[in-house]
Parts: sequence; C-alpha cells; structure tokens
Amino acid sequence: MQRDGDGRERIRLHGPAANDNGGPEARIDAAVMRLARLLGRQIARERFRQSQAANDNAPTDEADDG
Repeated sequence: MQRDGDGRERIRLHGPAANDNGGPEARIDAAVMRLARLLGRQIARERFRQSQAANDNAPTDEADDG
C-alpha cells in the first residue's frame, strides 16, 4: 500500500506490467505513443475546422441589406 498526499493509505490497482523492465525501449515506446496521440488530436482538430468552414451556411450581413 501507498500513502497519498493526505497520509491516507491507498491500494494501487494498476502497476507496471510484470515483464516491464522500464529500459530505454520502454521510454521510447511511451514517447512515440504520446507523440502519436498528439498528432492524432491535431489532425482531428484540423479536419473539424475544415468541415465547419465547408458547412458554413450562416447568413451574411450583405443579405440583410436587400
């Protein structure tokens, strides 16, 4: 068991895998996964913005001048 910041005992439900040596390969893998997630989020944001611009059917001020 571990103690949290308030001094209470906590049971860790998830720890490192039994075969996780934590060597350089594990750190590289973790960094690559973080980078992939960030890139995926960036691509998703860009596609969302593109779809918003392509579907912009809001009335313009010029149409009200009639």
